[in-house]
Amino acid sequence: MTKEKCDVLVVGAGTAGTYLSWLIAKEGYSVITIEKDERENVGKRLDVIHFETDRIEKAGIPPFKVGEPDCIEIRDTSLVGTPDLTTEIKIRALQTIVRLTPFLNRMYKVLETDGVKLEFSCHFKKLLYQEGRIIGISAEKDGIERDYFARVVIDASGKIAALRTALPESYGVENFNLGPHDVMYVLLQYIKWTDPQSSHPANDTGYNWWLLWFGPSYHKDDAILGVGSPGSYEYARLAREDFLNRADLPSYEIIKEEQGMTPYRRPPYSLVGDGFLCIGDAGAITYPFSGHGVTATWMLCMIAADVIGRELKYDGYITRERLWDINARYFRDQGAKFASLYMQLSGVLNFKEKEWNYFLKKGLIYQTGEDEDIPEPNKEYEEEMSLEELLKFLGKLIWGILKGKLTVGHVSRLISVNGLAGKIKKHYENFPENVDDFDQWVETSKAMWKKKKVAIKHLSNVSIEIK
Repeated sequence: MTKEKCDVLVVGAGTAGTYLSWLIAKEGYSVITIEKDERENVGKRLDVIHFETDRIEKAGIPPFKVGEPDCIEIRDTSLVGTPDLTTEIKIRALQTIVRLTPFLNRMYKVLETDGVKLEFSCHFKKLLYQEGRIIGISAEKDGIERDYFARVVIDASGKIAALRTALPESYGVENFNLGPHDVMYVLLQYIKWTDPQSSHPANDTGYNWWLLWFGPSYHKDDAILGVGSPGSYEYARLAREDFLNRADLPSYEIIKEEQGMTPYRRPPYSLVGDGFLCIGDAGAITYPFSGHGVTATWMLCMIAADVIGRELKYDGYITRERLWDINARYFRDQGAKFASLYMQLSGVLNFKEKEWNYFLKKGLIYQTGEDEDIPEPNKEYEEEMSLEELLKFLGKLIWGILKGKLTVGHVSRLISVNGLAGKIKKHYENFPENVDDFDQWVETSKAMWKKKKVAIKHLSNVSIEIK
């Protein structure tokens, strides 16, 4: 057996663990990051992904350059197609299209330059405790058991949350496993249009009704046909089938297929425990409307690096109380916005196909701006309307009801759900500064989340529950 000590131990060298390791190491602290996969294979389960360009800049990630192995394209607009397939809406969407494994390997070199020790093909086995508090982990590499001792242990192991789910019930961090309705199942087909000159959806075009999209791929004549669904891969396949039966697509060749899943539920009420933090998919940190979690977690990591760096300056065990500011600062800002959006889903996703057509065509989902401005998703994850904008929004809802485009029941539900979303946002914005007030805050949270209703999407071949 070998033993090593460091200030911070990170389990998982994906986008979350890599970024936080780097931030902490740049402050001069010793960081060891272990990863179960081989160095060249990390991230290979999903090859091409996209990051929000403005979030890359906020995070201080070394710039991407189109043409380099890890950067396919940088885009500033996308298209959204209506369910009746008659209208495409151009939206402002600043996205950097990235090949994940080359990006991570580029970052590994940066990390090593700044002092991070990376251990690949190293498998987490168990948490190590002293007097009931985490002091490190036991892992295995090349058949040899290794003990790593650290002042802070970070779970960045992805959706399996290997460390968080191993915590005892009494540790103060929920140790739930993700069930079928807690994840978004994603199917990707890398395709090549047989006749590139034929009319086909442009990259990047999304179809919100099916949770389906055509994304950029390796070459200009290629695309990624992606679809997501809660519940199962079969539901995702049936949603894709329903779209393909409706859309008049030209012929294409499937080059390869991938599948994966991303958390689709609220995060644990606390992300920290004694000597412990969970981030990324291990903490269910994802943007509710899309399931993307990379850049959202980077925002959490910046908070975590600041708090951990501050506490490492002082002696003594780094307790839950000393890490608590990570909770407060995250949940009072981005966490509150995400909680609100997640609550809103039960109202928005319950609308029927014809109602989605109305919402998209009338600009009720994307900010429409003034005159000929290109609409854009809300980059700050919240909607603050002026009185004039609110009156216009309500007017469009009423007009939709009068014209038979919207149903009274669904609009009533949307208004009710938006009220709940506002309340839970305020509740998270009042996340307790003091650990002693946490239990009461959790009880109130549970009562509010119980009011979240199930949405049901009725496609021609399947009905999908979205909890």
